[in-house]
Amino acid sequence: MNKKTILFGVSAAAFLGPFTQTVYTPSLPELGSFFQVNTIMVNLTISLFTAILAASSFVVGPIADRWGRRRTLLPGLLVFAAGSLICLFSASYWLFLGGRAVQAIGISTALLIAPTVIGDIFSPQERAHAMGVFQTVNFLGPVVGPVAGGLIAAYLHWQWAFALLALGGLAAWAYNFRELRETLPPDVLPARLSLAGFRQVLANRSALSIMVLAFSQYFGYYVFLVFLPALLMSLFTLPTSAEGFFFLPLTAGILLGINIGGRWQRRWTRTRIVGVSSFGIAFNVLLLWSVLMVGLVNIPLLVVMLLAYGLLLGCSLPVQSTILVNLFKQEKATAVGVYNLFRYTGAAVGPLAGGFIAMTGGINAVFLSLGAMLLSSAWIVHRELSDPFEADRAP
Repeated sequence: MNKKTILFGVSAAAFLGPFTQTVYTPSLPELGSFFQVNTIMVNLTISLFTAILAASSFVVGPIADRWGRRRTLLPGLLVFAAGSLICLFSASYWLFLGGRAVQAIGISTALLIAPTVIGDIFSPQERAHAMGVFQTVNFLGPVVGPVAGGLIAAYLHWQWAFALLALGGLAAWAYNFRELRETLPPDVLPARLSLAGFRQVLANRSALSIMVLAFSQYFGYYVFLVFLPALLMSLFTLPTSAEGFFFLPLTAGILLGINIGGRWQRRWTRTRIVGVSSFGIAFNVLLLWSVLMVGLVNIPLLVVMLLAYGLLLGCSLPVQSTILVNLFKQEKATAVGVYNLFRYTGAAVGPLAGGFIAMTGGINAVFLSLGAMLLSSAWIVHRELSDPFEADRAP
């Protein structure tokens, strides 16, 4: 078993999840015109995808703990490819929406199996680096997706993006079919598909604190993605073409933070890293709210704050996954499934809740409420989080 080739295969498969979410976003107006539907129906194709990623965790995790990682991932990639082909050849909106649902069901297996396999084959000392590699590849999806989709729409037709996704799914299936061996530990008892496994995960106070943190941080990340253009419009006079560049410091910060977080673990415990970075994210958002209230925001300061937000988030996320798989042996995949449920629910709820707050209290109220949520979740993590493999290390 070659750990590096397996890590590459499962990470590449998981990359298709966020890549699929964003690859056709540059063509959303064309999609609406093609199917003759309004903006709400267009946005539903994205929201449904995210909602299914969250809901499917109830099923995929226990299946992977019972039947194995390989036997869960490989069929899932074929389902994803089939859903991509449905979207490619759809002549009606509802068939296209159905294809998006099939895509989400299929790729949800990769998003769950990748961190689970890392927990299976890497020792506790190696997991942090492996999780960092996985998270780096995962976060490249939202960056590469719009670029690839824009080029396809410019030179071909927006639907051909789904041909690329189908080919990507088949390539990931072929690679993992060849390289991935079953990593489910032989001493793990087969899990039943029931709510008992979920209750056991949530009964663990450390795991529950990670779930709360994941919900709030993904809630916040998607609030930034949705409300950053409106914030820029209210503060500065910028051409629309320039607004997209403000997402670069956020993404660059995440990728840089993932790298720094791995090195950080040589000096600090994982629980301390999660705690400090979580409080740092909360104070960063509250500082943004403060400077917005007094009208002191300028472009360089906003860029620095976006970079800091992404950097702290990048430091936190791989460590969260590492601690989570350290906490469980029998229900490892189920735990990752619950984690995905919480974070994707946060991603889905964030823009909706933020929109309601913005309508009633303005955009400044969005960042005040977000900062309060992040600060509360950081306090919960500070009080409850522990890592069984750090019991003998100094805090």
